[in-house]
Amino acid sequence: MKRLITLITIISVCCFAVMGQSRRKKHKKIDKNTPEYQAMVNASDDDMVFPESIELDTDEEELANKPFSYSWLERMFIHADSTCVSDSVSEQVSDSLYMMRLAALPTVIEMPFNDPIRKCLDLYVHRRRSAVERMVGIGFNHYFPVFEEALQRHGMPSELKYLACIESALKQNAYSRAKAAGLWQFMPGTGMILGLEVNSFVDERYDLYKSTDAACRYLKQLYKLYDDWALAIAAYNCGPGNINKAIARSGGRHTFWEIYNFLPSETRTYVPLFIAATYIMNYHCEHNLCATIGEIPPQCDTIMINSMVHFDQIANVIGVPIEAIESMNPQYVLDIIPASPEKAMSLTLPAEKTVEFIELQDSIMAYKADSLLPHNGELKEIFVRGKRNSYVMNGGNRSIGNSKTKGNTGKGSASGDVHVVQKGQTLSYIARRYGTTVQKIKKLNNLRSDNISIGQRLRVR
Repeated sequence: MKRLITLITIISVCCFAVMGQSRRKKHKKIDKNTPEYQAMVNASDDDMVFPESIELDTDEEELANKPFSYSWLERMFIHADSTCVSDSVSEQVSDSLYMMRLAALPTVIEMPFNDPIRKCLDLYVHRRRSAVERMVGIGFNHYFPVFEEALQRHGMPSELKYLACIESALKQNAYSRAKAAGLWQFMPGTGMILGLEVNSFVDERYDLYKSTDAACRYLKQLYKLYDDWALAIAAYNCGPGNINKAIARSGGRHTFWEIYNFLPSETRTYVPLFIAATYIMNYHCEHNLCATIGEIPPQCDTIMINSMVHFDQIANVIGVPIEAIESMNPQYVLDIIPASPEKAMSLTLPAEKTVEFIELQDSIMAYKADSLLPHNGELKEIFVRGKRNSYVMNGGNRSIGNSKTKGNTGKGSASGDVHVVQKGQTLSYIARRYGTTVQKIKKLNNLRSDNISIGQRLRVR
């Protein structure tokens, strides 16, 4: 009997030894001195598929020329720290140091380390330094407090605020080729399902508070589906349908890294980018990155109005720069608040200007109303937006607006690269419609001012 017990013990020890060797082989540490490893670490990111927000930052000059890349708030109140010296190239960081720092982060979501994550870390540390400096500045000075409040209210991990860095690079007016919009990059249909208003005048995907709440609710729903934050984040990128297919193709495995090879290419990079963004937002000082700093922006106040008003009316009567009004009210995509007695809508202004607005409201509403407001200020029809998807209410059912509406649609006619100005249109609206800038339109047409007239033909490209 004793011999039998001894024999079983020896066999068990041998089995565990073999299993241990097998595990060690499976997770064998890579020799970092090999040419193959060095080539992988130093490889360009051309072979990785990044979200559009990362692609845009590859060319800082191109990005600077894009309309609405930087909000008025950012241009006026966020600037470089002249007391900080940023090295153009950060020192190489060892795997062990990356692992130690990731493990030290106070996060609920797991922050592992592997080769895809290493590439994304190096992307932020070495190749996107100016983009990181900007995101740290605008994030901690403006957006992150709003994100954190919403996440705490929903009982969700605070580090999810860094997801917006991947989605939009923290650009308030971000608009993708696929027609996703805002800080959280919702598609029109997804935004509407989540209760955001999306029509010809209003696009709440650009509303900081409403879109953040919608993002929290959506991520919460995805987490309930998978009980795994990495999979919920991946599903935010590619949709739960693609996650479910990847799980099925992997044989029913249920972690991000187990289904990694069955996911769309961009989603494979998406979760590593989130981990890298969480890292760099917390350790930017360790890499000699100088965050932009923020002056205290003007205090804002929100009031409800029940009459249609154009931003130009407000700007001209009470002297608030139109860019400031646009920055504080980004959800009104045509610079018009389509309020009515039946539906009051919000208007955000610098706090010191709200009393003046209330006192001069009649004068504001009357200022150039015939030329600035469509349909004489009455919503008799909803006209279709040129570049983006437009949705209208029809008997309680949402449907895609028809660009062939009879009569004056308010859009203006366009033939090729020429736009014919219609009633109520401004250079700002025309530039937004064609994805260009006011300055470029003025240069193309030798305009010395922003004044344009109905029927005027303008080159837009």
